[in-house]
Amino acid sequence: RESALQKIVLVSYLMKFWLDFDATEPLDEVASKYKLRKKYLRWVNSTLQMCKEQTVSQFRICFDLDKYAQYDIDKWLEFAFSRKVQRLELDLRIEEDYHRDFNNCYAFPARLLGLGDSAYSSSSKPHSDKLQIHPLVQQNFKSLKMLLLKSVNVTGQVLEFFLHNCPFIETMVVHESGTLVNLEVVGPSLNLRHLEIWYCRNVESLKICDTNLVTLGTSSGRVLMLKNVPTLVNVHILCVPYTHLLNDISSHLSCVLSQLEVLTLDACFSLEELEHYNFPILAKLKKFVFITFRCTLRWKGQSLLGCTSIIRAAPQLKEFEIQYTTVSTMDFELLPITIAPLVSCILLLNYCVPQQLVWCGIMNFSCQMTITLSINPLSCNNYAG
Repeated sequence: RESALQKIVLVSYLMKFWLDFDATEPLDEVASKYKLRKKYLRWVNSTLQMCKEQTVSQFRICFDLDKYAQYDIDKWLEFAFSRKVQRLELDLRIEEDYHRDFNNCYAFPARLLGLGDSAYSSSSKPHSDKLQIHPLVQQNFKSLKMLLLKSVNVTGQVLEFFLHNCPFIETMVVHESGTLVNLEVVGPSLNLRHLEIWYCRNVESLKICDTNLVTLGTSSGRVLMLKNVPTLVNVHILCVPYTHLLNDISSHLSCVLSQLEVLTLDACFSLEELEHYNFPILAKLKKFVFITFRCTLRWKGQSLLGCTSIIRAAPQLKEFEIQYTTVSTMDFELLPITIAPLVSCILLLNYCVPQQLVWCGIMNFSCQMTITLSINPLSCNNYAG
């Protein structure tokens, strides 16, 4: 397996100058074994030693690694930055839906940027011309366009360093960082267009102001502050506890609701709870996505009528998507029964009718089923799957 993976990576490297060390597919069943981690480390190290190129456009690590691999990963980052990497991804998660203890996460080496390694150091808009940056990293890091860090402890100071010193960076994604406390994305000079901050449970403030951000996804909605973000049109928000999510929409997203084109709510409550919430007018909303982690349709009296509140508030709505997790195919058998009354209700109340309703049901956490309903005013019983 190791030789096969190495061959794939080397071919990719020769063809596109990408280094993609993704071993999750063939090795996931034994990824937690210590001996396999050592083998993975040797594989990456030996491959990098063979690399003679002066530039690498993409460098991606995707494997279950923690703080005990600190030394090796630090060296990999030095390698990537010294070769003017444009897309850098460290995905060190155990599994996609399994969160590692923050105390065991790999820590991004702030010393490479001359920032020091204090996890909770203050954010003071660090600029590269005033810092003692690692010689291999000096100037080369400025080619960065995308930064994705998952199950990596990184501070707001490090992230802001990249924002203010990498003129081409457009995408920043952070998952499961225990040392991210404060983050400010501020200033019209920033090139950032896409920002995601997920499951960083120690975040105390997330300030986004005077930027040209286009898309935002976060589970830190309760500490979100938005101001003067006229280009923000796509928002995905999840809140913990989930009961506060609707309040977060009103208070923390109020300045952008009128300009949103896509809104995704990630919650744990049923659709019926939406029925009792009066959404403000979403004048430009074209797509609404509702994600829930349990099926709420199998109990008597449950329905999709809660959808009408959001449909009523969005006169330009074209697509309504519902995603939920289930372990039973019986949930899908109920779809014709529950969808038809919803469409009838929409038509009778003269609400704006979405052009399509899309269902994404994930069975056994691995299989996905999509049903698209085309609404016909003359017949509410026609659906296509």
